[in-house]
Amino acid sequence: MRPLGLPADRPSPLVEILLGLLLLGALTLLFLPAYAYLALTFVTLVAVRHGLREGLAAAVLAWGLHLALALGRPRGPGAAILRSPDTYVALCLLLTAGVAFGAIGLAHRRALHALRDRVNELELELADQGVRLLVAIEEKEELEQRLAQDRSSGPRP
Repeated sequence: MRPLGLPADRPSPLVEILLGLLLLGALTLLFLPAYAYLALTFVTLVAVRHGLREGLAAAVLAWGLHLALALGRPRGPGAAILRSPDTYVALCLLLTAGVAFGAIGLAHRRALHALRDRVNELELELADQGVRLLVAIEEKEELEQRLAQDRSSGPRP
C-alpha cells in the first residue's frame, strides 16, 4: 500500500497524465474546436482522481500541449496565438479547474482516509471485546465446573 491507501498496482499520476495528454492530443487533431472542453474534462478527471498538485500539473501540461499543437501547424496562426487573450483565458480556466476539482479530490481522499482510520479503530475495539467475551466464557465454564463438583460431592454431615 502507498500513502493514503492507494493500492501499489495503481499507475502513478504522472503516467496517467502523460497517457491522458497523448489521448487529448490525438482527439485534438480530430476535433480542434472542442479542445477547450476536452482539456477541461481531462484536467477535472485528473484533479478529482489525484488531487490538487496533479490537477495543476495536468492544467499546465494541457495548456502547453495546446500551444505546441497550435504553434506546430505549418499554416497555423503562429505567434498570434501568444498575443491572443483566449490563450491566457484558457490557461486561467484550466488552472481554476485544477485548483477547484483538486481541492474536492483532496478533501475526498482525506475523508476516505479518516473513515479508514475509524474502521481500523472499530476493528481493534471489536477484537478487544471478543477477547473479553472469551475470557468471560472461560470464567463462566470454570464456575459451572466448580458448582457441579460441589453438588456432586454432596452435603457433608
